[in-house]
Amino acid sequence: MHLCLRLFGSLLLWGCMAIILILVILLPRETESHRVGVKDVMSYHFTWDGYKQNIYDYVEGVKTKKSLGTTVFNQPVETELLLYFKRSIAILLPAFLLSIMIGIYKGVFDYRFQNNKIGRLFGRGSTWLGQAVPDFFLIFLFQALLSLAISHSLLPRVDLYGNDKWYSIFLPILFLSMYPAFIIAKYTFQALEEEDEKDYIKTAKAKGVPDRVILWRHILKNCYPKLLQHFMPIVLILFSGMFVVEFLTLYHGIGYRLIAAIHIKNKFMAGEAFPIDVPAVIGFSLLIMVLLLFAQWIHQLLEFFLNPKRGERL
Repeated sequence: MHLCLRLFGSLLLWGCMAIILILVILLPRETESHRVGVKDVMSYHFTWDGYKQNIYDYVEGVKTKKSLGTTVFNQPVETELLLYFKRSIAILLPAFLLSIMIGIYKGVFDYRFQNNKIGRLFGRGSTWLGQAVPDFFLIFLFQALLSLAISHSLLPRVDLYGNDKWYSIFLPILFLSMYPAFIIAKYTFQALEEEDEKDYIKTAKAKGVPDRVILWRHILKNCYPKLLQHFMPIVLILFSGMFVVEFLTLYHGIGYRLIAAIHIKNKFMAGEAFPIDVPAVIGFSLLIMVLLLFAQWIHQLLEFFLNPKRGERL
């Protein structure tokens, strides 16, 4: 019952946030122009009548067409949502799994070799550096090195941008998983350090259990509930990184399409509305929110079934 209430609470909160998001996107964007001396001055004036009309027109359009609207490419929003969702999910899920695998192994490495100078350099030192350096800088650096290697025939010629080739997903997956992997490594190291000198570790050592077995089968197993607490922050990092990665690699996914939908052109006529693709902005924003809702539900289910202390809370 407690789990159902938590899931329903997340859904209710999602519904409220979705309504607020739509109301913000439907704000009037019309501009006015008037001359002051020899200069044309453009201004914006909010009107409740215009706002109500925008809301009414959009709701009526959804009811009539049974659709979230038509994009600037004369495509139903749902058609584009399906297309770009498939592309983004193809990099999000592998990047999430890859970041978990690399992050945990990196955190274990940092923990095992924390008292070794070389181990500290390539362990916690590299983890700190990976968190400190902006991900877009690493992407630029990696792309530049690949371009140099290709131009000098050290690597076969491949397309580093776009999503047309079968291998186009590999670089976005790699770029998207880098920063979360360092964050997970940090959390893993902290969780392992908190388990130091616990009674069950002393008991296992007294029985002659190898240190490697103690680490992987006992200590790390007890760290999973602590790592699970960081599930949603890692998901949020992935989604925020998706916008950067898709934009810098020209990978046409959800993030790239949403950026294009809200892009304001350099020039537009005074008196016109700021040119954003309203149906696309609403559709892709809601899609991202739906994905975050499912991620939160998965987090709550995992926490309920995998956390050994759940019975104390219920």
